[in-house]
Formats: sequence, structure tokens, C-alpha cells
Amino acid sequence: MTKCGANAVIGSFGAGNPLVDAAAGNTPAGPRGMLSAAGSPSALSFAPLSGAVVSFPGPSAQFNDTAARYLVVPQYPIQGSAPDSTPFRLTAGSGALAVAPSAVADADGQTTVQGAFDLRLRRIEAGLPADERLPSSGPMRAAGAVPDSVRSFYVLGNLETNCFVQTQARLKYTGARVYVYEDTGVPSGFSPSEYAKFGTLFDDVLYPIDTAAFGFPSDVDGNGHIIVLLSQKINALTSRSECQTSSAYVAGYFFGYDLTNGAGSNRSEIFYSVAPDSAAQFSCAHRKSQVETQTPTTFIHEFQHMISYNQHVLLRNGASEVTWLNEGLSHIAEELGSKYYETKYPAPSGRTVSTQLFPDSSQGFITPDLRNAYFYLIAPRHKSVTTFAGLGTLEERGAAWLFLRWLGDQKGDQVFKRLVETSKRGIDNVSSAAGEPFPSLFGDFGIATYTDSIDGVPRTAVPVRYRFTSRNTRQIFGRLFPTRPNPIATTQLGCAGSSTQPMLQGTSTYFLTGGTAGCSGTRVDMAAADGSALPSTLTPQLAIFRLP
Repeated sequence: MTKCGANAVIGSFGAGNPLVDAAAGNTPAGPRGMLSAAGSPSALSFAPLSGAVVSFPGPSAQFNDTAARYLVVPQYPIQGSAPDSTPFRLTAGSGALAVAPSAVADADGQTTVQGAFDLRLRRIEAGLPADERLPSSGPMRAAGAVPDSVRSFYVLGNLETNCFVQTQARLKYTGARVYVYEDTGVPSGFSPSEYAKFGTLFDDVLYPIDTAAFGFPSDVDGNGHIIVLLSQKINALTSRSECQTSSAYVAGYFFGYDLTNGAGSNRSEIFYSVAPDSAAQFSCAHRKSQVETQTPTTFIHEFQHMISYNQHVLLRNGASEVTWLNEGLSHIAEELGSKYYETKYPAPSGRTVSTQLFPDSSQGFITPDLRNAYFYLIAPRHKSVTTFAGLGTLEERGAAWLFLRWLGDQKGDQVFKRLVETSKRGIDNVSSAAGEPFPSLFGDFGIATYTDSIDGVPRTAVPVRYRFTSRNTRQIFGRLFPTRPNPIATTQLGCAGSSTQPMLQGTSTYFLTGGTAGCSGTRVDMAAADGSALPSTLTPQLAIFRLP
């Protein structure tokens, strides 16, 4: 592990900053797309392949079509500062005695070194002193003075503390919007032609994708450029022993502290990246091909954070976006990188195997998000869309991306820019950008994760609100995980049954009820484990969809 010695520069943000996101407020359930179950039982009538969101507390929702089968999705559509599991009891018909609550088996999901480090930086940014912020100049201007051919930079010295080490770097590429510097300590970097190709990708492809989708970054140094710094000191943030797998190192980062006057700030818009090191001199080996493949995905992810910080903090003097939405938007940025190559290489071109769903060049952008979303859907009540646990897990990131992908399909991808160009945060931001209450959005998203593909039903027969329009999730999951193309496991209630389960806020659980011979009707109640009303602060609700 790299240690910051006596000559290191110490930043002003504090070591191991303990800041966590505060809840940005819980948008109350509104009338749009919502049905209240308060008062006497609400008799609901659904046509096949239609649904609604029913808010609680209330005694029951009743379906009188005895032959119908229903998907019932309990939810607490809120966000919090930390995951908090609350048991609920779902009862169908007259109901049996409630079973004992199952253990809250919130097994720790997989967390990468990159994700943990990223989250620490986002939390530090949330507490940076306002009087140290550099003013944003608005959209980047044309370049002024010729950039220095050799320049000094401060780089974080390790993963845990607030110390910086200084290094020298040489300018390797000058583009319209991007400067690429290479640390003079890099043993064997890219050739001039390789840097030209590398820099052009940032300049002509990745920069335009992010700015078109999310808005413009700051320009605190007035040079009209983003700086990309490849340094062996980024490699050394993780030791050789720690860096044994592809996920056990920091590929790159953006740090909002560079947009302040603090000690160790570079006072510039900078993206830091690992450097080629095939001999494993500084950590584990990083071949040129690995840096070429992985750095663009990291850049497009981190650049969204840079834009978001400018839009929320510097331009509007607000707080940085809450973690789940900030990270979710950066994973959307990755997907937009994939979409660029999907458009550039329509099937079967650009593929090693002609039947591939995605071209080779898009795989690094989209495949991790799809896998993370799949593993979220395997056990969704234990991982939240809107409240990340500790360092944030891959499943949680997949959940946030999946929700935003559905939201973009419903509202158009322009909704992403509205989510970034604002001082609003979290679920309040989503409600404002989408133009409807968060609970109704979240309820229909919970349905869509199941109904995007229904066996025996053409996808186009399912209303657009209850499916993804840009991705066929069942087809994609079937390619990635052919033995289990539908990751969602449901609990069968029949027309008379009861189940008690714990569930986190900001997620869903899936049940099937009705369609059983001899049923006189189906009544569904959602209550606390002891039968009392659930706390209104949870905004409990059922998203209900009539299956064919």
C-alpha cells in the first residue's frame, strides 16, 4: 500500500470522512396512478394485462374475478440514510395464521475496491466547505494558453486517508476538449500513435456522449479541457497482493476536491487513470490492452460524477446528489457508451460471434450492468434501489441502473439531463424530473421487472408502462444465464394464504395469488407482522398486475 510520507500534502477534508447521505425526503403517495385501500375493502377490477398501485395502511384490496391470477408486489417506496428492514405480512383471502418472520438474511453483496473508493470520494465531496469551492465558469470555453508540456499534479496517496503525493506528468495528447498526460514515472506507456487513438476516443466519443446526456462540466481553470492523467501512483493505490482479481484495484476516479482551493487540490477538472504496467512494477500487471479496454468505461462513469458535481454544487450551490441516484446515473452513462457501439455496429457486424446480442466494443460498457441487475432481481428484498448499504454493492448498483433504464424508457432519455441539471436530490428529484409521484413510478417499475416478458404473451401486448422498451430483459438474461432466464422468484399465495417477510425500503418482493378453483374472490391485505398497520413513514403499497 502506498503511504504518504513526511513531505505529503494533507487535504482539508478530514481522514476517513464519516459523512453519509441524508434522506432527501420521502415523496408522499399522490393520486396519480395510486389507489387507496383505506376504509372498507376496495373492490378492484382489472382487465388482463393491466395494473394499479394500491397505497396502505388500509384493510384490504379485493378482486372479484375468481378465475384471475395476479402479480402482487409489496414495496416501501422511500429512501433512507441506511438500509432498514421491516417485516410485513401479506394475506390473501381469509388467510391462514401468519408464518414466523424469516431471518433478515441480508448477506453482504460483492463490493469492489473501485466501488468502495468511489463511494468514499462521493461522501467526502458532500462535506467539502462551501467557501473553498471554485466558481464554475459555465460551459467550457475554447482553450486559452497552450498547455504545459510538463506539469505537476497532486494525486491521492492511498485509499483511506486525506494525503496527497506530488508527481510530474508529460502532455501526450491535445484534443478539442481533452488533454491526456502521462506520469513521467510510467515505465512503458503508450506510443504516440496509441495515445492519439486513446485521446481521440475520449475527445470525439465519450465526452460528447456524457455532455449530451447530462449537461456540461465546470471549467474552473479556464482551459476549456478535461485532463486525463495516467499515473503509476493510481496503480499503487492497491498493493500487488490485493490486486489479484480484475475487480481488486482502482481503475480511475474523479474527485470534486480538485474543484476547490484546498491544500492538494489541482484546481482543474481531472480524471485519474491507471497506467500500463505489464511488468507489475507498482501493483499487479496492467497490460496496454487492459487499460485501453477498461479505462473508457471508467472515464464515462466518472465524468458523469464530474458533471453532476458541477450542476448540483458549483452552479446551483446545492448538495451533491445522493449516492444511489448519482451512481445509477453513472451506470446509465456506461450503458450510453454501449449504445454508441450498438448503433455503430448493428448485428451481425462488430461481433466475434455473429449471434452475439452486443458488439465486442460495447461489452465492457453494458455487460457488468446487466449482470448486476440480474443478481439484484434474484433476491430483491435484501438489496435496495434507493438506499445503498455501507460501501454499496454490485447488486445495489445494478438495481439503481435498472430503475433508471426503465424510467428513461418511460420518459425518454432526456429525463437524465433533468435529473442532473437541478439542485433537487434523490426521490424528490426523480418525481420532479418525471412529473409524477415517486411511489407510482416505483410501483409500476416493480411490475415491469416481472412483466417485461410473460410466457405465452407477445411482448407488444404488454402495455409500455409495464415493460422496458429499449431492452428485452428476459432475452438478455437468457443469454447471460441460460439455465434461469427469469431471475425473479415468486411466493405463491393462491386465493387464501399468508406470508410474513422482512423487506428493505426502496425495493420489491413478488407474490402470485388467485386463479385457484373454488375461490369466491381474492382479498389482499398488507400489514405489519403482528397484523397492525405498517408505519405511514414507510409509505407501504402494493403494485398489482392481472396476469393472462
